[in-house]
Amino acid sequence: MRLSIIVPAYNAEKSLPKLITSLAAQTYRDFEVIIIDDGSTDATARLIENSGFAMQKTGGNRGPAHARNRGAATARGDVLVFTDADCAPAADWTANVARVMSTGGCEALMGRLVLEKSNHLGNAISALGFPAGGSVGFENIWRVDSAGFTDSFSTCNCAIKAEAFTQAGGFDESFPYPGGEDTLLAKKLVSQGCRIRFCPAAVVYHAARNELRDFIKWQFKRGISSYIFSKKVETKGPFLAMRLWSSINVIKAAGRNNHLGSVAFLLVMSYGTQFAGYLLARFNRKIYESLNY
Repeated sequence: MRLSIIVPAYNAEKSLPKLITSLAAQTYRDFEVIIIDDGSTDATARLIENSGFAMQKTGGNRGPAHARNRGAATARGDVLVFTDADCAPAADWTANVARVMSTGGCEALMGRLVLEKSNHLGNAISALGFPAGGSVGFENIWRVDSAGFTDSFSTCNCAIKAEAFTQAGGFDESFPYPGGEDTLLAKKLVSQGCRIRFCPAAVVYHAARNELRDFIKWQFKRGISSYIFSKKVETKGPFLAMRLWSSINVIKAAGRNNHLGSVAFLLVMSYGTQFAGYLLARFNRKIYESLNY
C-alpha cells in the first residue's frame, strides 16, 4: 500500500526541519511526501526544496484546506495521509497507518496526537482538549465506540483512502484557517457509509502552545471557522452536545491533574474569544478574510 503524505506549510521555517527529519526516519518506506508552500514569506520554500520531498506552491495564502486539496490532486498513493508543518510523526507512524488502512476495515483513520510537555500555561492550554484531543485524549473529546470507530478526525494526524476522499469532494476551501474543514469532511465521509477508525498507535508529536497572545489569536480564528461550519450543517444539536460532553471531560481531567483553576479560566476565555470570532465572521467577512493562518 502506497501512502501520500500531504503537508500544508505557511511561514513554517521554525518547525519544518523537525517534521522533515521525522518523515525521513520512518520505518515503513512506501510513501511519497508532498509539502505545499501556501505563500510563505520566510525560508519555508527553501527548506522544502532542500528536503528532497516534492513541493507545490499555491501562489498565495489560500489556507490549509486549499493547500491539502492541491496536494491531493497530484498524489499517487492509495491512501492520503495528512499532518501539519508543526508536527513530528513517530518513526513507526507510516507503518501503523498502512497496517490499519490495510486490515482495519475502514476508509479513514484518526491517529493519536501527543502534545509535548511545556510550562504551566502551555500544559493548561494542552489540557483544553485541542488540537485533536490535546493532553486529554481524542477519545475524550470525540466519541469512540467499543469497536474503535469514531465519526471525526483532525488533519494533524489522519488518513483517508484516495477514492473516498475524491468521492467526498475533498476539503471545503471556504475555511481560511485550520479548524472545522476536517470535521466537515469527516461528516461527509460518514454520510457516504465510510468508517473512521481511531488508531492510538499512529502517533504524531506536537509542540504545546505556551503564549497567551498566540492562544487568543488561535481561538479567535476557531470562532471564525465555527461560524463557517455552522452554515454548512443543517443539524447542529449533536455537535453542541458533543462540545458539552467534551467540556465536562476537560474539567474532570483538570481536577485530577491539579490544573482546574487554570483550565477553567482558559476554557471560559476560549469560548468568549471563539464567540467574538464567530460574530466577526457573521457580520464582517472582509476583515477575517485578510487574516493569515
